[in-house]
Amino acid sequence: MHDALKFFFEEQIGFSLLDGTSIDGSVFIGETEFLPVETLREDKDAYQDEFNRWVDGVWLPEQQDRRSQILKLHANAKRYADLCGAVARQQVVPLVGSGMSAPSGLPTWSDLLRAIRAFTTIDPAALEALLVASAFEEAADLIASATNPNLLNERVEHELRVDDPAAIDGAVRLLPATFPDLVITTNLDDVLEQHYRSCGLEFDEILAGQDIAGYRSMKTPTRRFVLKLHGDCRRAETRVLRKDEYEAAYAPGSVVREELALLYRTNHLLFLGCSLGPDRTVGLIAEVALSDKSMPKHFALLPLPDSDPARVDRENFLSERGIYPIWYDGPHDESILALLAGLLDVASAGQVGQGSR
Repeated sequence: MHDALKFFFEEQIGFSLLDGTSIDGSVFIGETEFLPVETLREDKDAYQDEFNRWVDGVWLPEQQDRRSQILKLHANAKRYADLCGAVARQQVVPLVGSGMSAPSGLPTWSDLLRAIRAFTTIDPAALEALLVASAFEEAADLIASATNPNLLNERVEHELRVDDPAAIDGAVRLLPATFPDLVITTNLDDVLEQHYRSCGLEFDEILAGQDIAGYRSMKTPTRRFVLKLHGDCRRAETRVLRKDEYEAAYAPGSVVREELALLYRTNHLLFLGCSLGPDRTVGLIAEVALSDKSMPKHFALLPLPDSDPARVDRENFLSERGIYPIWYDGPHDESILALLAGLLDVASAGQVGQGSR
């Protein structure tokens, strides 16, 4: 577990350099005086001592305190216990949405369309009206109608491509250690593959769009996969963006529809950074929940609605689809981080018990 936290430790050192530097230029973390992290890395024993002290004395207690507050909300405690049990059995697969890439500076779906609109003559108000109505496919069609395919492809790639893996930030950094073997995403960006590679857990296969048809025949206990349901920003032919592309991807008998439905039926999914509104993935899970009463329970980490009536409506909408929310009422990324830290602890215990791959 500890190795997964070194990103956060070194980030903390960077913060201390900004606001905790003494007059002579030295910096104190714990009981050790040192210069920037590059210097500390030269003394492996000092680095490890301070890292362990920071993890056990600072980071873990902070996450535990934040998590304890979150688990007091509504039905969270027992739902989270159910989720931890499924993680311990290695039955959970994360489904990652754009909210998990936002801390790394990448746009959410709405912001992507807003950014591309700047390369068109479309009235901003016309686009906003569609986004407010959650008509994202229609909004993408509007954008596409005002650009040529080459420009649209370039803008999607440039807005979503990660050029510097060191810029990847936020709770997504805990995913490789918590879920090392399989991740599903609706994102077109390459945050996941870049970060898993940085952690020494590079995916053996990156399957985008129709390519996910090969997953079941290719998977083995020692291969790592990311399934990119809606394609890859670098490969326009795999991309699902416009309404006709969504209709083809989710048509009866289509690869994306069949493979995602099977994943719903055979795993506990954990939705991370997903809005879970009236979109195709949520519509499909509703169909599966209606037809398969044995579908495993799915979970989502979601911001608490502003009022109790709104929460109750949301609880009913999601639970009818077999999704059980774990609410948080604090900052998005810190709350997700605290909840994932608990899952990392559970996953790490299981990996130690079973041995490394």
